[in-house]
Amino acid sequence: MSDTKTIQLRKALSYGKGDQAKTVDSITLREPTAGEYEKAENAAGVYGLQIALIALLSGVPVDVIDQMYTSQIDEAADFIGSFGKEAISGMKASADEFELVLQSPVKLTADDSPLNVASLELCEPTNQQKRKASAAGGTFASSIALISIVSKVPKNAVRALTARDFMAACAYFNGFQLRRTANSDD
Repeated sequence: MSDTKTIQLRKALSYGKGDQAKTVDSITLREPTAGEYEKAENAAGVYGLQIALIALLSGVPVDVIDQMYTSQIDEAADFIGSFGKEAISGMKASADEFELVLQSPVKLTADDSPLNVASLELCEPTNQQKRKASAAGGTFASSIALISIVSKVPKNAVRALTARDFMAACAYFNGFQLRRTANSDD
């Protein structure tokens, strides 16, 4: 899987006026971070999460992305979704504790700091932790908060996680739902 994807638009799109006018004939996407999912969630408004995320990753205004053909929006969404596909497709019951070694370590500062993270120590969250995290807002904001609370890593570091690492942490938390089976004593 490539880390970037360029989509040639079947119809060039223009925006801006006068000397600031620009024409876009392609968009280039890359793997999002957890923080970009959160930003897109907050900016979704009337356009929706997919359009907001594509705009954020491509650097093209949201109202211009909204003018793309739906098949090209789907192509962009499929590319973005591919980064979490492995974590979601491998869903299994979660162990009580888990060390997630990050595929892409987070390095936000040059010094030895809690903002620089190579792995996350995760465990099953308590109801109190889940309740506190849910107060953060939408789905992505709540997931970022829960990962931060449980792993004791600052939210800024969690926001810098790549989509693959973020989705793996989310899949770990979702795995506790799979543990509740008729034959389980958990």
